[in-house]
Amino acid sequence: MAKILIYSPNIIGKSMAGAAIRPWEFAKALSHEHEVILISPGESDIQFQEFKILSFHDPICKNHFKDAAILIAQRLTLPLALLAKRHQLKIIIDAYVPGPLELLEHFKHDPLNERERKVFSETSNMILSFKLADGILCASEKQRELWLGFLLGRKLISPVLYDKDATLRQFLSVVPFGLSIVPPKKTGKGLKEIFGLASSDKVLLWGGGIWNWFDPLSLIKAMKIINQKRSDIKLVFMGVKPPDPHLPTTEISRQAIELAKQLEIMNQCVFFNTDWIPYEERQNFLLDADIGVSTHFDHLETHFSFRTRILDYLWAELPMLATEGDSFAELIERYQLGLIVPYQSEQAIADAILHLIDDPHQLQQIKQNVARIREQFYWNSVIAPLSQMIDRLSKEPPRDDLWRDGRNLFEFLITKIKERGLSSILQQYLFSKSFHEKSI
Repeated sequence: MAKILIYSPNIIGKSMAGAAIRPWEFAKALSHEHEVILISPGESDIQFQEFKILSFHDPICKNHFKDAAILIAQRLTLPLALLAKRHQLKIIIDAYVPGPLELLEHFKHDPLNERERKVFSETSNMILSFKLADGILCASEKQRELWLGFLLGRKLISPVLYDKDATLRQFLSVVPFGLSIVPPKKTGKGLKEIFGLASSDKVLLWGGGIWNWFDPLSLIKAMKIINQKRSDIKLVFMGVKPPDPHLPTTEISRQAIELAKQLEIMNQCVFFNTDWIPYEERQNFLLDADIGVSTHFDHLETHFSFRTRILDYLWAELPMLATEGDSFAELIERYQLGLIVPYQSEQAIADAILHLIDDPHQLQQIKQNVARIREQFYWNSVIAPLSQMIDRLSKEPPRDDLWRDGRNLFEFLITKIKERGLSSILQQYLFSKSFHEKSI
């Protein structure tokens, strides 16, 4: 049994996106065998009996770094890295999101100099995180290839590491997003009741956020084609406003709403749920749906992504319609879990939707296929490589290359000074310094 700190980059709360859901589920799964402290960047509005949830700025939080063995984080901030190294914690980086590639898409409408600054900052954080990591996680084999190239490019695949782990399977492990072993059950109003849909309507559900790397526009155009033929097929977007109050509504969601209005199908066959559905209530939408949909553009983020909310479709045994090009498209085709469509082809999307809806035998067969495959993604199964990594690292002595770690932190500090200015970095450093001194 080890004491494990799990740091979430987003606030842990009732309404969460994937970046917070993953550490939340890690904490739930690992707390069966370990003492777990889940650290949120701000105050949480939920608690869980099996582990503590603390704000990073809570004075109590610093005490847990003194006797913890392992820190799990999606990336390191300077204060987090200093704390972990001061107390000789083993560091596991959960690189399930290809952050720099996401930012290239997410901020593509921003001025070029701002985009360059944000991508440079994210890449710098990834470099520091990987340099200080004792183990790394990713969500798919495609991502593993990406991060192997990243490690090689940063000269981090050393002879010592290679001789210890020739395949790097222990150091860089695949841990997909998972799903609950408990089947979903209705606990409140479903989407049909909320939007006044008929019980006989066939519903397509967009199960997560409308982020800038997605393509809801082709899907909405497909709904216009379908609506000219029949009126019983509806599309519902489950969440428009991001759960993080500091994040603005995305540009692509604004475009999607405007397009639905222009095509005169808004609130007729296309519906937008403005607020984010709380994580523990999402099943009420899922269980009212007939098909789960996910459409995206052709770019680097797509190739290396792992669409976390597609796991909810598996959880609810929903047949899926998705765009080609990512790891889930390959899974859907291999196990016949739905249909795959080309990029930005509204006619192909419309045809696929009608084909699925009008073939109940195929829908039933897909549901059976989904029921069989979803067992592979239960959290207690996918967490196995992480559990093995924790057991291995708990038995290893502290790293003896503290000089190298110190140099890496110094280089990162200089990078941040160049990026954000001296005064901003000094404020962050002084905060982390006082934070450390009080922990002695």
